[in-house]
Amino acid sequence: MGGEARVDPPIKIMIDDKKLKSGPTTYEHWYDLGYTLIPCDGSRAISKGWQSPDFTLTKEEWKSKYLDRSLGLRLDSLVDFDIDNPKVKEFAKLWLGKCDAVFGRDHNPSSHYIWKNVLSPQKFELPSDLTKYVEYAVHGNCLCEIRSSKSKYTIVPGSLHSKDQEYVRWEKYEGFNEYVGDLNKVLRKIALATALSLLYAVKGQRDEYCTAIAGVLINHTDWGDAEINEFIYQIAIISNDDEADNRKNKGTSTRNSKRQFGMPKLAEILECKKQSVVHIFGWIGAEDKALAEVKEIADESIGQIIQYGQNRYKLKVTGKLENKMFEKTIIVDGQTLMNQKAFYDAVISQAQVWIPKMTPKQFEEIMKMKFETRVQSKDWEDDADNNLVFKKYFTSYISRVKAYTNKKELAIYKSPYFNQQKNYLEFNLDHFEDYLHSQKVNLERVDLVLKIQDILQAKKNRGKYLGKSCPAWKINNPELPIEDLVIEGEYIEETGGLIDDFEKDRT
Repeated sequence: MGGEARVDPPIKIMIDDKKLKSGPTTYEHWYDLGYTLIPCDGSRAISKGWQSPDFTLTKEEWKSKYLDRSLGLRLDSLVDFDIDNPKVKEFAKLWLGKCDAVFGRDHNPSSHYIWKNVLSPQKFELPSDLTKYVEYAVHGNCLCEIRSSKSKYTIVPGSLHSKDQEYVRWEKYEGFNEYVGDLNKVLRKIALATALSLLYAVKGQRDEYCTAIAGVLINHTDWGDAEINEFIYQIAIISNDDEADNRKNKGTSTRNSKRQFGMPKLAEILECKKQSVVHIFGWIGAEDKALAEVKEIADESIGQIIQYGQNRYKLKVTGKLENKMFEKTIIVDGQTLMNQKAFYDAVISQAQVWIPKMTPKQFEEIMKMKFETRVQSKDWEDDADNNLVFKKYFTSYISRVKAYTNKKELAIYKSPYFNQQKNYLEFNLDHFEDYLHSQKVNLERVDLVLKIQDILQAKKNRGKYLGKSCPAWKINNPELPIEDLVIEGEYIEETGGLIDDFEKDRT
């Protein structure tokens, strides 16, 4: 940024947090307040090791090296609530209460609230299948973020914003105070309310939408009716629902009603995956309790999936015998992992372990999560790869019957043909299939063709020999040992079973 971001000359005074009414705006201000400051190029930290507890820069280093850099305040004992979507601010005004340190910039005022506290950092982003609801938002799917701890920093007043070339400025500063109440809960509540407002249903679906929200909060949180009532009512108001007054008691009425929609209904209205609904309600700690309980039980019985070859998986299962716990490893294929009955049968037959019952839907979700987090075995065997096995059969075929440099052998006797000048191999599908049958390898014709295309990277070639049709499958740049070639003019004598059968066809 060069000199454009240069701050005011340092003010050499001792600063009291509560007396600096205008707010800190220089490196000396922040140092005198006792905070760790990181030099940044725009929003990017340029000092190595800034996350280390021992990281420090002297005032002299700042003055000599970083006077024109942005000020990155490390959030060791602070929480910065960073607001990206403007709708967040409407709920922040409702529920955040007093905050003595607020800053922003012209294009995004009141976008940072800071308190003395330490929370787990989290970015609140809508899942990708909900992007259509925020496609015109400047920050896209990102609504807001909790920044806190030594692993996070924020660009503070006294800096030039890297995108819009606007100075970051204080809008309120009376020192950093501690939040009265549960800051973590209220920030997450604001994030969820923002999401549900941005996703608010169209007329004709709003009552079911709000009923479904109430159902989720009733069944998946410890919120009382009064909190649910107010939460949904405020969402309706901020979403410009002209029937918002009808949502005032949605929590109470839903709890007393037999009509309790939930996450599936919300997914239906929003035309998204149920998991996306689970995701945003997870911000406040809500989850599919039934699935969570089953998952906990399943995790006690079913270990991590380890892949050790193509379509071969092993996993440990835990059982009990004579009140003693034991582990056994089972080996299954992908089809078994996907089929609940087949998986239960495999566990019983291989390990004599009883897996707690679950619904097919629960089984699918749990096994999907386990499969997506599978790891490759350190003992991965290429020999277990079906692709490699097929390649070995083809290599064996060429080794047995040889590849001829005279195309006559392919046209008349169906033997493989190798073009030395252009470096390609042609072979007859029927001839190769006969060889596989001799090795007791029986594949459906369509499966054989697919393997030839996918594994051998062969293409059908409708060629000719002496004006007559000579169809074959062609492989470019094959790796052929010299001993597998019969060069024109050479004589080769082969004996034994399969070769003799092939030779009979040539006479």
